[in-house]
Amino acid sequence: MNALAHTGARRRPWRASAAILLLAALAATLVGFKPSLAPPALHPRELALGAAQAEVLIDTNASQLAAIPPASTDGIKQAAQVAVNYALYLQSDHATAVLGEALGLHGRSVAASGPFTLLLGREAFSTEKRPTPPDPILVDHDYRLLLDVDGERPMLTIYAQAPSVHAAITLVDGARSLLQRHSREQPAGPPANAETVVVRELGPAVGGLVGRGARWQLMLFAFLLVVSLGASLMLALRARRLRGVRGVTAAPALDRLDDEPPDSDEWPHTTRVLPWALAGFMVMLFLTPFDAIKLPVSLPLSSTPDRPVLIALVMLWLLSLMILSGAARPRLRLTSVHFAVLALFGVCCVGVALNGHALANMDELSLVAKKLALLASYIAFFFVVASTIRPREVPRYAALMVGLGVTVAIATIVEYRLHYNVFYTLWGKLLPVAVPSDLDAPDSIGRLTIYGPTSQPLELAALLAMVLPFAVIGSSDAATRRRRVLYSLAIGLLLAGGLATSRKTSIVAPVGAIALLMVFRPRTIIRSLAGLAVVLGVVVHFTSPGALGSVLTQLEPGHVNNVLTTTDRTARYDAVRPDVLSHPLFGRGYESYDPHKYRILDNEYLGLLITTGLFGVLAYLGIFATMMNAARRTIRGADPRRASLALAAFAAVGVIALSSALFDVLSFPHVPYLLFFIGGMILALREHSPASQPVRPAVAPPPPPPPGDAAAALVGPPMPVQDGDFEPSEPARRGREPVPVA
Repeated sequence: MNALAHTGARRRPWRASAAILLLAALAATLVGFKPSLAPPALHPRELALGAAQAEVLIDTNASQLAAIPPASTDGIKQAAQVAVNYALYLQSDHATAVLGEALGLHGRSVAASGPFTLLLGREAFSTEKRPTPPDPILVDHDYRLLLDVDGERPMLTIYAQAPSVHAAITLVDGARSLLQRHSREQPAGPPANAETVVVRELGPAVGGLVGRGARWQLMLFAFLLVVSLGASLMLALRARRLRGVRGVTAAPALDRLDDEPPDSDEWPHTTRVLPWALAGFMVMLFLTPFDAIKLPVSLPLSSTPDRPVLIALVMLWLLSLMILSGAARPRLRLTSVHFAVLALFGVCCVGVALNGHALANMDELSLVAKKLALLASYIAFFFVVASTIRPREVPRYAALMVGLGVTVAIATIVEYRLHYNVFYTLWGKLLPVAVPSDLDAPDSIGRLTIYGPTSQPLELAALLAMVLPFAVIGSSDAATRRRRVLYSLAIGLLLAGGLATSRKTSIVAPVGAIALLMVFRPRTIIRSLAGLAVVLGVVVHFTSPGALGSVLTQLEPGHVNNVLTTTDRTARYDAVRPDVLSHPLFGRGYESYDPHKYRILDNEYLGLLITTGLFGVLAYLGIFATMMNAARRTIRGADPRRASLALAAFAAVGVIALSSALFDVLSFPHVPYLLFFIGGMILALREHSPASQPVRPAVAPPPPPPPGDAAAALVGPPMPVQDGDFEPSEPARRGREPVPVA
């Protein structure tokens, strides 16, 4: 009987493996082929598409643009705005319907979108109002017209996507002919004191087939994905079954963070250098616009201040690993988070290796090398933090983070109210700081551009949203009224500072953070925030007046889909389809999609999909998944202090996972550095606190016993009292006293 059971158990893994392989093959087949029932057959999915491109110059009848002096750019900028107007005309219902009729789409229009790289100046020009047809417009999304203008030259680039190369070229030629006809019938005004605007063709349209082998690559990806998920499920079930057979062995309980001995060697009460260096790095992260500072020294790849500071930090860490021992030595333990970040870096390197020749031909290899070096900096910083921070130091670093975040929020509010950026102004007096040209200037929809210490208002909003969960948890767990009031004030200032950026992220990210906190503590968080609602509303209103209403207006159902920042973002999804299909698995090369050369994406997932492929996106998501899973285990632990800090870190990581869909996170270093610092805090909370080894003063040896004192010689010198020992009793002390000699 036992032999039969053993044979059946041995066969079950083979059956499960065969089922997983069969399911993976079925998934791969459905990705590459479309089944039909009458008659039963498999038809290949046509993922390849034809693409074409051409450029037109918005000129004058006498080519007056060539006569404009280089120093006088007003005429060129005005002509560039006319190019934007022409791009918007090609998106009108009349133009798309005419193009659809020319292609024989039987009453359907082509899909048109763009431009993607220019947001300023659109409201100044508008095409002629056309009568809106009573019936809804039917659009054939297989035929797409994509328009782009760089904003500095009167050049309009026309892209087209169609089921075939011939149809794409026909669509581009039709769009150029329509523009020329429109310029002859209704000229848009003289760009340089000329009488007529002329659309000049710059060479013939060029096209080709994109994504020829994408179907087979996607089938391979689907097969490997199903196999990996199935194998992971099998291993998880097997481990659970073994635990049930052998009995559940409880993991050793972690020490409580509140039970800290008075003589422990924890930051800030420590002489260890690495924790102080990490605290200094955090101060630099929050209080300096280091990404805009170029040091007057020659450094490889980049001369921003974070690079030499990080190099010094890593060198100090390596010396600590080689020299120190015991509890003072950094704990280097590889976890699933380490493997996730290394997997992302490996996928990026593979994509660059596969496309190195093409990147070199397009002169993009140097940009890729700089971005890879920046990614390596993030990973090195994470290794240092994860091995240096001790569990009892996490609450101190969290408090430091909240204090620095409140400082940034106050400075942001000052910038919003007084149009004075503290960080760029003060640091500009000491170091060469590149001040952004649009600092404290309105954007295309009238929002004030607030930078703080960062390089992008979205980055500033995300940075403050990452600190918010630690302030919320600090307020709900405060043991005294004074601490609760301080943390409540910090919550209000962080929210007001984020709203001062006037970006939708300033509401979306904090709401996401609070929602993640409520997953584990719904009643506590609701009760805490409900009691502070009035106070927070007053703080936000008086510190950043008008900011909340401005952001809420952008999120209204009637505006969220019509504002330029949203329509541009969604229009880019159609524009990058050929880029995704060209290299679906490993991408075209990490960060090789230069926004200044192609188009701004404002979506980290979309950018990684183009530059690192599907494997890169999965590796990037794996970083968030492993960090949040590590935090989840601590949240379920017995120590309430560890659980609270892990919950705040869990929500902060979720903020970046959400913000990655709103802007390209990895391109702005403040947020990734903070993300990996919080990831190191999560791993530190899973460790035991090192045993304190206090330095005790040396005990002077007792005087030697008098000669002939046999009792004292037998008793010997008194033993030192160890931790936990009792003091010797009174008779024992009397017995150790020297006996006087008669």
